[in-house]
Amino acid sequence: MTKVLIVEDQRIHREYMETLLSQEGHYELLPSVTAADVAIQLCKTNPVQLVLMDIAVNGMMDGIEATAKLKDMSPNIKIIIVTSMLDTECLVNAKEAGADSIWYKDASEEALMDVIDRTMQGEHIFPDNSPAVHIGFARSDKFTKTECDILREIVNGLSSRQISEKLDISGRTVDWHIKNLLEKTGLPNRTALAIRAAKGNLFVIKDKPEQDEKDMK
Repeated sequence: MTKVLIVEDQRIHREYMETLLSQEGHYELLPSVTAADVAIQLCKTNPVQLVLMDIAVNGMMDGIEATAKLKDMSPNIKIIIVTSMLDTECLVNAKEAGADSIWYKDASEEALMDVIDRTMQGEHIFPDNSPAVHIGFARSDKFTKTECDILREIVNGLSSRQISEKLDISGRTVDWHIKNLLEKTGLPNRTALAIRAAKGNLFVIKDKPEQDEKDMK
């Protein structure tokens, strides 16, 4: 029996995965947890063979950080990132952290059990690109890389000046790309862009940086 640990803070998704796995005869479920740091402690004291790891979970670290720590601690453990976040950065970070596969909760073409079974057989299931979502009139896969980078930072609460400094591009270039994003999506302003992108789970939302009055523009 393959011992499985689910790390998921959303009850509906957690119960779905628990029900799915409990119907299979060759998987044994450990009590699910909602925090990544708790998962690491459990894996130290239990012979866990497979972890289904959400990215945005409770606790002191996210699922990507926990994946890297678990792989460092137990290289043979299989970890499938199970997420609603469609940011391409998540896909890249999951691979770099050592995840064996990734499954998008609301957008993957593959069935979850297929991904689980194939991962346990040694396959690595990663899509070529993150699934696209609609932001206003535009599909996210039609945005350029720079547009995605800027939109990600808008969602994370950065001002145009902060985006310019972080991405090492001019403020005029930032404003030009924001203008293009607004034209593509048909949305009225950057706040609407951020709201739509966040609702579509296009990016992982990080803690907002502190801003002074000069930054708020």
